[in-house]
Amino acid sequence: MAGKYKGFIIALLLSLVLDQGSKIWARDTLKAKYPAVTTVVRGYFELRYSENTGSAFGLLRGVPGAKYVFFVVGLGALVVVASYLKRAAPGQRRLGAELGLLAGGALGNIIDRVAFGRVTDFVVWKLGAHEWPTFNIADAALVVGIVGLLIDLRPDPQDQAPATAKKHRA
Repeated sequence: MAGKYKGFIIALLLSLVLDQGSKIWARDTLKAKYPAVTTVVRGYFELRYSENTGSAFGLLRGVPGAKYVFFVVGLGALVVVASYLKRAAPGQRRLGAELGLLAGGALGNIIDRVAFGRVTDFVVWKLGAHEWPTFNIADAALVVGIVGLLIDLRPDPQDQAPATAKKHRA
């Protein structure tokens, strides 16, 4: 099996299992305590149960039919991920892992939308007075996957060199 598929499968399964397992835990443990907050590191990290019917940062929350739009967008993202994975070189394990994180994150939130009509969020990061919107492991996998892709897919400076400079290097 090509390295890109190994990286993909490992990252997909790891992110999906951690996401769904942590959401089950949050629904069983944190939901019962709602609206109480569990402080992990005072001023930096809390666990706070939340249900998000919108998209990232609660956008389109309460909009009729939004869950269907998010479902279709999630499926579309999976198609794009599969397309990139198919075109990747066989040895691109890290690219496969980044795409696996995207797929795992998308699937984790799709599962929530299909099963519950909303996404379970519970992680809160803080820095001073700033507090990030509540998120989950799937969201974190999506962000890490996107940041990795942005780093890996940036243009190579040597590819941007003028044609005359390329002739001299050859």
